[in-house]
Amino acid sequence: MPRHEIARVSELLQSQLLQPININPVQPHLAESNLFILDGAGPADLSFNEFNPLFNRNRLSLQLSGIAGGQNTFGDEIVFSGIQGKASFSVGQFHYETDGFRENNDQRQDIYNAFVQYSLSPKTSVQAEFRSREIKTGDLEVKFGNPFNLGNFLEDLREEDNIKSTRFGFHHAFGPHSDLIGSAVYLTRDFDSVAGETVDDREEDGYMAEVQHLFRSERFSIITGIGHFDQDRERLFTYQDPPFQKTNPENTNLYVYSNINYPENIIWTIGASVDFFEGSLVDRNQINPKFGLTWNPFSGTTVRAAIFRNLKRTILTDQTIEPTQVAGFNQFFDDGEATDAWRYGIALDQKLSTKLYAGAEFSQRDLSAAGNTFIGEIVEADFKEQFGRGYIYWTPHRWLALSSEYQYECFKAPKEFMIYSTSKLNTHRLLLGIGFFHPSGFSARLKPTYVAQDGDFVTGPPFALRVVPKEDQFWVFDASISYRMPKRFGLLTIEAKNLFDKSFMFQDTDPGNPMFQPKRLILARLTLAF
Repeated sequence: MPRHEIARVSELLQSQLLQPININPVQPHLAESNLFILDGAGPADLSFNEFNPLFNRNRLSLQLSGIAGGQNTFGDEIVFSGIQGKASFSVGQFHYETDGFRENNDQRQDIYNAFVQYSLSPKTSVQAEFRSREIKTGDLEVKFGNPFNLGNFLEDLREEDNIKSTRFGFHHAFGPHSDLIGSAVYLTRDFDSVAGETVDDREEDGYMAEVQHLFRSERFSIITGIGHFDQDRERLFTYQDPPFQKTNPENTNLYVYSNINYPENIIWTIGASVDFFEGSLVDRNQINPKFGLTWNPFSGTTVRAAIFRNLKRTILTDQTIEPTQVAGFNQFFDDGEATDAWRYGIALDQKLSTKLYAGAEFSQRDLSAAGNTFIGEIVEADFKEQFGRGYIYWTPHRWLALSSEYQYECFKAPKEFMIYSTSKLNTHRLLLGIGFFHPSGFSARLKPTYVAQDGDFVTGPPFALRVVPKEDQFWVFDASISYRMPKRFGLLTIEAKNLFDKSFMFQDTDPGNPMFQPKRLILARLTLAF
């Protein structure tokens, strides 16, 4: 799902805090958001890399993954984990490098991770985690064009980002229906960006602490929590006046989410959060109501609806233990700091048979945000986002899976406060899939994707902005063949991205997680587990 990275890594953190001692390795890349790696082009894949045994015992485990392919692409991930009595640990390393599909599209990144968990008693456990990420890149985004008539990429943009974080967590179970979890993170970041005479250097350090209580009963559950964030920032940016600025954003948030199962086929989600935010651009104190409905009127039918508000506060490492969704609708997006957003959504999910599933959903976000214009002025603006999705999943045979999914995105903003270099952007995606899975371990996949996109792109000098309409439509085909080794020993995959080498123009709305690129890429991936 596009633009769901905060939710993904936050759900991972929540599961880590609630998990018992186990042998499951912590893959270094898994907790990092926005890796800027083409979908499926990294050394490890989320879908098939489940090599863990059903039962735990004291032992050591080693998982190795590697990838190599065109565009001088190379990557590896090594994870060593173990469990002994009341303690478990995981140490991992991730490396990825590629020249990219065009000039100055190269990147090189390294991630290191160390995780340890200890069970103080059957009811209480503690854990600690250290992560380090170093990335050096050119211009990685896939886009129609840049403002100021600079073309669709920057030839001289070079960026370096070094992030280090230390996290401590705990979990205490008061009883079968009551849990207390907590997380504290300290992070430092050094970011440098240079493009011609434009320099953007940032140094940041900050901490975030959160505590949450979960209570569950047969017909009622409630989640309450509190968190605090504090960060010191120093920034040298040539478009600012003055160019050097020091800021100290802070945020305190409180929340309560309740799920009420009454009558038997309806779950009501009722709650609210409160934010007290002091930012680098604006300060906001606001109450955010949360309302959701999950209704099963018939067997196999689920109707979902939600209305809620949230404030985009700064979240260290993009991870929070606050619930990420209301009635299945995501509430954390990579918006600008202090963006005030309302989201309205409705959805229908239908199980037509044991082999056929279908569904559709539509939602809209109304946003109010503050930001910098091209000439460094702080402006506030209102804009809209719309999301639509429909899907059909069918397994006609135990060896065969078919899927079709339609995704729609629409963004509208004033040209002085553009998003993705546009004042309006409409994107239609049709994602098809055919998967064949033989019991011998061989599998094959074909994923055709149709994209139609049109938008009003902002161009021209800063004092005379003009809007130019652009559009493109294209098909992209991805294909792969795999062999899963017996006894969970490993997986070998040969994959082709953009199989027919289709060139196109496209503005990626989730640039940190690109789905495709306008050039063919052939890859081989091997994963081994011991």
